[in-house]
Amino acid sequence: MLYIVVQDNGETYVISTDKRQMARWYALDYLRDKPKPTEKGYKAVVSDGFYFSPAFRKKK
Repeated sequence: MLYIVVQDNGETYVISTDKRQMARWYALDYLRDKPKPTEKGYKAVVSDGFYFSPAFRKKK
């Protein structure tokens, strides 16, 4: 399961139940901080240089 949440302040959060996928995205610098466990899986903020639609893309 994968959720993408965009906050009013412009930050985009990724919430996923797949711990390994979140670790890959963190290793590729798509995520700003290490994913943190939540009740729905793992949550992290997308890095400033990327956006998500339905894959990570570099901002221009």
